[in-house]
Amino acid sequence: MTTQATPLWDKQKEGRTFARLPVTTMLNGAELAIPLHVITGRNPGPTFGIITNTHGDEFLATIAIREFIAKLDTAKLNGRIVLVSVANPMATAGFGRLTPEQHGRTDLHEVYPGNARGNTTQMIAAVITEHVLHHVDALIDFHSGGSGGRLQARVDYNSQAPAALKAKNLALARAFGAPFVHENEFAGSAAHYLNSRGVVAVNPEVGGSYLGPAASRYYTEMMVNGLTGMLRHLGMLEGKPALPRQIQFDTKARRELRPRNSGYLVSHYENPGDLGKLIKGGTRLGEVVDLYSYEVIEQIDAPFDGYLFFSRYSGMVGAGTQAFALAKAAGSKLSD
Repeated sequence: MTTQATPLWDKQKEGRTFARLPVTTMLNGAELAIPLHVITGRNPGPTFGIITNTHGDEFLATIAIREFIAKLDTAKLNGRIVLVSVANPMATAGFGRLTPEQHGRTDLHEVYPGNARGNTTQMIAAVITEHVLHHVDALIDFHSGGSGGRLQARVDYNSQAPAALKAKNLALARAFGAPFVHENEFAGSAAHYLNSRGVVAVNPEVGGSYLGPAASRYYTEMMVNGLTGMLRHLGMLEGKPALPRQIQFDTKARRELRPRNSGYLVSHYENPGDLGKLIKGGTRLGEVVDLYSYEVIEQIDAPFDGYLFFSRYSGMVGAGTQAFALAKAAGSKLSD
C-alpha cells in the first residue's frame, strides 16, 4: 500500500469515533458531508475499509453492518475498521441509484478516484479516496438490491486484476461465505481503483430492499457472518472463516434474463433459498402479465442448465429490467 498523508484517525487508541467529512454545499443551504466511523482494536493489525450505500436505494447492507459493529468487541479486534456508512447521501435522500445533479457521470460506482473539482459525484469519490481508500490494507464496497425486491447473495471480484492480486481478491471473496463468487468487471469502482494500486478489494452483493422480515433477517445474518469471516481471513479476529460449498463463475458464464415487455412479473422463484439451485434448460422462471389486458404477454424460460444467482419477487417491471440471472453450469466451478 502506498503511503499517503496520515489521516487524523491514524493515532486513535482503542475505541470508536464518528465524524463527518465535508464535501461541498448544496442549493438547499445544507452542507454535503460523508459519514465516517472508525473502530480501533486493542491490538495492532490491518486497516479494513467498508463502503456502503454507494447507491442510495441499497440500504440493507448498512443496517447489517450496524448490527455487526454493535456486537464487535474492540478488545478482541486486531487493527482498525474504517467505515463509510452512507457513501452517497444525496442518492440516499432521494431513494435512488444515482446522484440527483444536472451534469456529468452520476453513478458513484463508476467515478473513482474522483475529482475534487469535478461534479458532485466526483467530489464525493475524491473525499472517500483521500480519507479512506489511500489508507486501507483491504476494502469491501458493500452493495445490496435496490428497489424492486431483488434476491442475490454473491461477492464480485475484479477480472482485470493481476494474477497474484486476483488470487488474494478471490480468497477474501470466498471468506465472506456467500453461495456465489463472481469474477466480474467494474471499471471506475472503488475496488477497481484500489486493485490498480495493488490493494485487495471486492464487492459483496447481498439481499435487497423491502423483502419482508424473514428474507431481510436471512440476508442480515448472512452479511454479519460474512463480515466476521472476512475479518478472520485478514487476521483481525480469531478463528478461521467458514468456507461453504460455493459456485464460482465469470462474465462468460453469466446470463441476465430481461423481459422485452413491461408489465407485472410473476416470479416462480421468490425464496432466498432458491439461489444456488441448478435450473434445467427450458424451466419456466416467470411470466409477464399485461396490466391492461390481463393477458400473459411473455414467458421467461431458462436458456440452458444453470445456477440461479439472481431472482426478483413478483411485481411490476419495465422492459429490459433484469428479472433473473443464471450462471451457466458448464462454465461454473463448484468449490468444496
